[in-house]
Amino acid sequence: MAGRWEGKWLSDVNGHTGKLRGLLSPESDDRYVARYRATYGKIFHFSYTVRLTVQPHFAGWEFDGEEDLGKMAGGVYYYEGRASPTNFFSTYKSKYDHGTFEMHRPE
Repeated sequence: MAGRWEGKWLSDVNGHTGKLRGLLSPESDDRYVARYRATYGKIFHFSYTVRLTVQPHFAGWEFDGEEDLGKMAGGVYYYEGRASPTNFFSTYKSKYDHGTFEMHRPE
């Protein structure tokens, strides 16, 4: 699961979407640090870090985690998903928003 990812995010609440990049680094056997960089409205960029608990699942991994992104960003977000060596899918949920992340390995 470690390494670079790229794709898009999509809010199921308001339809907003944008580019998404991720860099995942192992912290221990079952913990990863995910550093995300996303665009919003093609001109705004934001970055944040989430710690994920990871476990093997079929030909890949399952993961979940949560992070408080601060009041201005919507508070606490919860993440849950699966990844294979080539594809990454996650849902996200907060008090005000929920949606998906879909990424793949960069070419």
